[in-house]
Amino acid sequence: MFRQIQYMNTYKYILIFCLLFCQGALTAQALLGISTRWSDEFTEWDIYTTLGNQTVNEEGGEEFIEVEPSGELMMRWQADLNWAEWDFTIDDIRGSIRQLWKEDPTQWELRIGTEVVTCRAAWRDDLTEWRITNNNKTLTWRSKYRRDLNEWELRGNNYGEFYVYTSFQNDPRDWVIVDELTEDIPFSLKMAMTFLAVYHSIDR
Repeated sequence: MFRQIQYMNTYKYILIFCLLFCQGALTAQALLGISTRWSDEFTEWDIYTTLGNQTVNEEGGEEFIEVEPSGELMMRWQADLNWAEWDFTIDDIRGSIRQLWKEDPTQWELRIGTEVVTCRAAWRDDLTEWRITNNNKTLTWRSKYRRDLNEWELRGNNYGEFYVYTSFQNDPRDWVIVDELTEDIPFSLKMAMTFLAVYHSIDR
């Protein structure tokens, strides 16, 4: 649904159907999706938010919105194919994500300026459920089904809803993000949840 590959064009667009428009998801800043920049690798990603330039189109009697990427997620050391360190830029936000310990995939850290978010697997040797905190709020993030990493969800609804799922089953190149969180949840926590879902669904 989301992949419209245009290798000869600088921009790739994401299709957001009118359902989101009708729900009012486009009236406030929110994450919409994330897609690989190239179809055959996972080192560079385009990120889509409601702040991206939007064009309303109609096809087959249905209205949809084309959204230009708002930012990117990049593997820092691509030449070495180092999966442990990443950088992202979204609108005017710049940050980094890194695995805290080389041999321990259960602990990650996200930084935006002086803000720090820590991510720890809830259970030993289980990467499907995480505790994510900025020392102010703590979220439980998990795959919806224990043996299926195509869908992830925020456990509990104290802060609203947040889901991340693949556009096509077992294809980790394109993801839909349903971001209906309350305004007191900072972008850093949203980005941490999105990264963990995408990263742990890739066959490295």
